[in-house]
Amino acid sequence: MPVYLLLYFLVEAIAFFLVAKWIGVGWAILAIFGLMLFGCFAAAASLRGELVRAAKGQANVGQLAGDSALLLAGWAMNIVPGFVSSVLGLLLVFGPTRGMARRAMTKRARRSMEDLGARIYAATPMSQFTTSYGSFTNPQQQAHPEQNRSDDTVIDADELEQWYRMDGRDPGEK
Repeated sequence: MPVYLLLYFLVEAIAFFLVAKWIGVGWAILAIFGLMLFGCFAAAASLRGELVRAAKGQANVGQLAGDSALLLAGWAMNIVPGFVSSVLGLLLVFGPTRGMARRAMTKRARRSMEDLGARIYAATPMSQFTTSYGSFTNPQQQAHPEQNRSDDTVIDADELEQWYRMDGRDPGEK
């Protein structure tokens, strides 16, 4: 049995014990079933409202998909008997807290996808290749910096203009 499942049962048992001690065992059981029913109906009504908003063109497809998934998760959490799961499910059912959860999950998913893309690229042979387009210094000066060569080629602006015109005339001629 995974540790998280055991921890979940422990948290739910402690929550039930505390609520039962506060209001009584019978009322605690009735409260659990009441929360379950209220959460399921609230999730269904909220999903219906989101679908109506989408049909009217007031919501985009991405927001509708995210809200639908969160509403389904909230509904599922309300189906599971327990105070903690029902309260967490209700937080996903109500609009403002669902919006905060959607933004947080979107940010986390985007970050993990970017990290995955970077890791995949780093693992491929393509990341090992680098391209150099040269530099603005003389390669012989880079190889032997102690030699200061003064016979570097200089291109004059007039010569560039002549090449640009490609007519063979001297730019000084008229």
